[in-house]
Amino acid sequence: MHTLSTRPDPGRETGEEPRVVRFGSEAFTDVLDAIGSDTARGILLSVSQQPLTASEIADRVDTSVQNASYHLDRLTDAGLVRVCDTVYSEKGCEMNLYYAVDTTLELRTPTTEEADR
Repeated sequence: MHTLSTRPDPGRETGEEPRVVRFGSEAFTDVLDAIGSDTARGILLSVSQQPLTASEIADRVDTSVQNASYHLDRLTDAGLVRVCDTVYSEKGCEMNLYYAVDTTLELRTPTTEEADR
């Protein structure tokens, strides 16, 4: 485990409206693809509790750093995870801290009116 600088409090805005992703949209497909594996869901749960580096995430979900990085890229592309800060190891290596973006995410099917469009 690396010795990290003081970790930031990524904070969450209170009273924030949930992010709504509609069925059939590109965002919907991206979200489902990103959370389609047990590893990805484990990563998302890990970074929803506190900011973590890729190596810390890999340790928590029992996978390689390369596999964790692959899933982090997909989760980031889907808008579920973001880089909240950069920290440095004892050796001076720069490492990103990842944190979950959404506190609430609603996946919705279209209403009858929307489906008819």
